[in-house]
Amino acid sequence: MNRGTLTPLGNDDFFKSISLGLSQDAFDIIVDGPVGIWVSQASPTRLFVNENAKRLLQLDSNDGVFTEHSPPCLSHLLKHPDKKGLQTCQGSDVFSFLISQRASTYTGLFLRCPESDLPLAQPDEQELLKLVMQLPHLAVQGYDHHGKLIYWNEASSELYGYSLDQAVGKNMEELLIPQSHQGNFPTIYKRWLANPGVAPNRNCIRMNCQGQKIQVQTTQIVLQNGSREAELYCLDYSDDGTRRQQQQLHKLEYYDQLTQLPNRQLMHSLLEQSLKVGQQLDLCTAVMFIGIDKFTLVNSEFGHEVGDHILKKVADRILTIASFQDLKSRFGGDVYALSFNVPKDNKQVSRIARRLLAALSKELHLEKGPERISASIGIALSPFDGEDASTLLQHGDAALAQAKADGGGCFVYFDPELNRSNHRVHFIANDLERALDAGELHLSFQPQFQLDSEMLCGSESLIRWQHEQLGDISPAEFIPILERQKGMLVLDFWVTKQLLKTIQEYLEQGIEPPRIFVNLSAATINHKDFRHNVSRVLEKYNVPSHAVGIELTEHTLIHNEPQAVANLHWCQEKGIKIALDDFGTGFSSLSYLAKLPIDIIKIDRLFISAIDKKHNRELVKTIIAIAHSLSMEVLCEGVQTREQEDFLREHGCEMVQGHYYTEALDSEQWLALIQSKGPNRHCV
Repeated sequence: MNRGTLTPLGNDDFFKSISLGLSQDAFDIIVDGPVGIWVSQASPTRLFVNENAKRLLQLDSNDGVFTEHSPPCLSHLLKHPDKKGLQTCQGSDVFSFLISQRASTYTGLFLRCPESDLPLAQPDEQELLKLVMQLPHLAVQGYDHHGKLIYWNEASSELYGYSLDQAVGKNMEELLIPQSHQGNFPTIYKRWLANPGVAPNRNCIRMNCQGQKIQVQTTQIVLQNGSREAELYCLDYSDDGTRRQQQQLHKLEYYDQLTQLPNRQLMHSLLEQSLKVGQQLDLCTAVMFIGIDKFTLVNSEFGHEVGDHILKKVADRILTIASFQDLKSRFGGDVYALSFNVPKDNKQVSRIARRLLAALSKELHLEKGPERISASIGIALSPFDGEDASTLLQHGDAALAQAKADGGGCFVYFDPELNRSNHRVHFIANDLERALDAGELHLSFQPQFQLDSEMLCGSESLIRWQHEQLGDISPAEFIPILERQKGMLVLDFWVTKQLLKTIQEYLEQGIEPPRIFVNLSAATINHKDFRHNVSRVLEKYNVPSHAVGIELTEHTLIHNEPQAVANLHWCQEKGIKIALDDFGTGFSSLSYLAKLPIDIIKIDRLFISAIDKKHNRELVKTIIAIAHSLSMEVLCEGVQTREQEDFLREHGCEMVQGHYYTEALDSEQWLALIQSKGPNRHCV
């Protein structure tokens, strides 16, 4: 093989790798072609140059380094490769662009002079392209005037992860352009094609086959084919060390560190791609949200270390059911997501859901012994339940919430009616603070009376919400929503402040109202700052503690939290009465009641409304007897008839409230009632 003359300068290994790695034609281009080649390592010193580079750059023929007459802006060019106006000492322009075999090791200049003896005709770019296509580690892709792939080398597969078979038939946008850049890409691509020749080397962000963003150095060459149509060739490279670091950062950003599954963000991106494939092949894309039932209790009982172990085991079991090409994700907390494309029927989807539930219900072997868990699954299907990733994921999550609400251990398909309900729930939960600022919430008062004297003895404060868009929202609707969304602390604090402010205004007018009870949630009673907060607001509004009472439900106290019990004992010591609301509808036991600092038991309206039935009459009599045996008083709510009142009075019930006496009153009506009847000296 007869090879021309190439001057190696300082690195024989590199010279040999270049020389032996190229064809004779490519080698001839390096040595004898009109393109100047100059390669350095790390700084503008020397590795090798060809004769044209020496002439163009005024290099010393012996050393291949720059002389004092060399172009003064060459060093600047190496730092700023987008510059292309390089002046030689003869005053001629030399066009150049920077390229690299490995970004951290070798830097090269391809140079050409626009003088008549070194024409800048299109064959220069063709010859240059033939050369660089054979350089190892340089990822080269070619695209036609529509952006469709026409050339793909091995280095492109190594850099971007697509095999040639996977890349063929795709266009540049779907192969390599991140989703965030795709909106205006067609316009950008046309702009590239409108500028023939070699574009300056630049940094850019590309996307690999896993949807990961990677930073590459790229040089673009626009040529014309035999039909005079523009073609784009991209010459890309990325430093291996930088690439590994980027992969590590990508893993931290896009993968769950406990289960090593893709996280929510990556799942969203991958699902968008899967939806496109499903649409092209006329398939249904299924999304399953898989949640561990009552996982919070598992964490509380066994600790977070065991909880993490369970989360990993659940991930492993999902992987055994899912196929290789399915999308898997730990979506957050105890929720996983699984997605796959299937024919447009849900038979296969249902079968997979049943297999998942069966696999997840098998015994887990923990240190303390075998344990069983159950899971719930919510399913959304595209195109029926949404055609984009965000909508489909939202609907899958809504279906999971319904599966859990149905008792867990089951799967539920998304229902549009369910979505409307969930949208209202989400809207209410997130609109509380705005509503408080807008004055949409207000207090009303349900008066309470002594049965023996029929005198006013207190009231229960009730919260009402007049929403600007939804109208009246019942407490029976928004209270449970706020409890689930952890919004009760905010609401309880607002209600308590409003109540104490109202009592303060009465006291300043010389009016001493009967005790007013406020309903507080478990979150408030269990709060570590409960005593401090209560003391602070009582002091701020200068209200005596005996002027207020606290109502709790059985649900609030069912866990018998030590913090809550201690806080209630503190309230009793301060003179704040404690009433247990809705007694008989929860889980209370006699031993449980005996341990709690309860002053008043409130009989639920359900019992008194059916007092004509013997069974209910016996229940009410028993509740009254139990309360008295524990030195507690009894108040019955929901009284609506004279017959109900007579029965309660006969069997020793002390207090009543209900529409038989009055409906709930606004603050002005409540004040008028206080002034007309006054507080009874026997009030509790």
